[in-house]
Amino acid sequence: MAVTFDYIIIGGGIIGLAMARRLLQVDPGASMAILEKEPDVARHASGRNSGVLHAGFYYTADSLKARFTAEGNRRLAAYCLDHKLAFNHCKKVVVARDESELPALYELEKWGKRNGVEVAIIDEKELQECDPNVRTHHHALYSPATATVDPVEICVTLRRELEEKGVRFYWQEAYVGKNGKD
Repeated sequence: MAVTFDYIIIGGGIIGLAMARRLLQVDPGASMAILEKEPDVARHASGRNSGVLHAGFYYTADSLKARFTAEGNRRLAAYCLDHKLAFNHCKKVVVARDESELPALYELEKWGKRNGVEVAIIDEKELQECDPNVRTHHHALYSPATATVDPVEICVTLRRELEEKGVRFYWQEAYVGKNGKD
């Protein structure tokens, strides 16, 4: 018996689930299926990553990667807070070991500001207020937007949200192309 869908997404990781969610926002009446070769979501990279929600200052100014990272940081933070998911707003500091590392620190600050990321150069006294165990050479870069999340919890929440909207999941169903390989 053939089943037809408006959209079929291959993969139940965070990218596939987020794409499904976005497609339903744009096309709310669409029918959709997600094929996942595992028995549940987040069984590969999405479930094994560190969960760091990067701010976007490490990427070349004005690059797509920088823009997507900064925007993704804001959107995923909002999603976690809206859904009461684990969200460790730990922040981040990048320190300099010696004088030779200061120019790179200032460059990261420039990239961050150009990318719309909240970053600031702080001095040793301000760093001690953040964490008395950390040392730097004169200055450090402070990133208040850096956080950590639980990627599996996010994927499970997305799965539930999508199921409630009628998305059909096909577990342990790998995509097989014309040549018989996935």
